[in-house]
Amino acid sequence: MTSTVIVLATSTAARDTGRAMSQENLELARRAYAAFQAGDFDEWVSYFDPEVEFSQTAMEGTFRGHEGLREWAAGLLAAFPDWKPSIVEIRDLGDRALIHGSGSGEGASSGIGIEVDFWQVVEVRGGRVVWCAAFRTEADALEAVGLRE
Repeated sequence: MTSTVIVLATSTAARDTGRAMSQENLELARRAYAAFQAGDFDEWVSYFDPEVEFSQTAMEGTFRGHEGLREWAAGLLAAFPDWKPSIVEIRDLGDRALIHGSGSGEGASSGIGIEVDFWQVVEVRGGRVVWCAAFRTEADALEAVGLRE
């Protein structure tokens, strides 16, 4: 599958600014994943807006703000203390990024290992993530933001 990005701009400067902002957003996502992998949750949270809306599964519901992020991470790490998410692929969607991720870890009580693939869409404004949601499939993620595969 290929992605097409259409940029409507009247000048090279506008295109360059949009491209630079998009690259900054992709880099922000990479840095946030790296901070989580390293266990630096203060740094991880710093990439999110204080009013962020964060939903990772329908069962968990939506978490809001920095405290919500910490609550979500604490719950995940209680179940999978060695959870390591990684970015498989990341795509620019303008003010959003589509992330194909994977994660692995062992259950705290069972010791059984799991590996999962997931899709996330993050929306960035002012250099911080303001909305983040996870989906089971790429099609679901794209549909959630009004795009089709």
